[in-house]
Amino acid sequence: MKKLTVITMLIMVLSLFAQGEIDWERRVVTASGIGAPNPNMPNMAAKRAGAINAAKMYAVRDLVATIKGMYLSSESNVENYMTTSDVVKTQVEGIAKAYRMVGKPKYFEDGSVEVTVEMSIDGDLSSLIMKEQQFDTEAPAVAEADYKLSDIATDKPDVYTGLIIDCSEVQLRPALSPKVLSKSGAEIYGSANVSRDFAVQQGMLGYLKDIEKAKATSRVQNNPYIIKAIGVQGTNKADIVISDEDAAKVKELSANLNFLRECRVIAIIK
Repeated sequence: MKKLTVITMLIMVLSLFAQGEIDWERRVVTASGIGAPNPNMPNMAAKRAGAINAAKMYAVRDLVATIKGMYLSSESNVENYMTTSDVVKTQVEGIAKAYRMVGKPKYFEDGSVEVTVEMSIDGDLSSLIMKEQQFDTEAPAVAEADYKLSDIATDKPDVYTGLIIDCSEVQLRPALSPKVLSKSGAEIYGSANVSRDFAVQQGMLGYLKDIEKAKATSRVQNNPYIIKAIGVQGTNKADIVISDEDAAKVKELSANLNFLRECRVIAIIK
């Protein structure tokens, strides 16, 4: 039996502890996998192909592991939902296999290969994970949820095109189905306030780290209403708490505008 090289043994150890990453700004999950060549394969081309397939398998495994750790709400994560049904678990694994390759494979001296893959949080994954969430049943269905600024009268300074909540001074953690609550406990924003189509295709909340960048996005421009969070709530610290005064203003605005229903909301995080 051919002895394993130091690099190959290191790859095997690292694969046991590998973990993907969630980029909430781009709303993608990214993971890498390293595969070692099978010494019994007849030629280098076959060894390399086998190593690439093994690397992809490990990368998909880490995608699924990372998805499990995502927060669904302030009180549950995706793993909690996946354990309710083997069908759901299988569907999540199937969605993860529809990944996109990031860049080109990296080849090591001993024939091992590293690949990086990514998949969107939105779309099929969000549709599955948020299947049990209660959405606004009166919101009209749209074939492709997109932000069309022409639908909003942006020439009027008192008409707001979105909501930005500055959460940079609180410990907010991103989630698929978060809520915005008033200090007195009233729910100002949650899945029941939004169109399912927009929530699935765009996400209920956009998460950015720069308020100027947030202002320039199509999600909330050209005239977003900006407020500051005063705290977070829930076991996962995923729900945003705002002052009662700001909550009253947001409710007043949302009564006449559709920016909440269309998920035109961004949270500024650290």
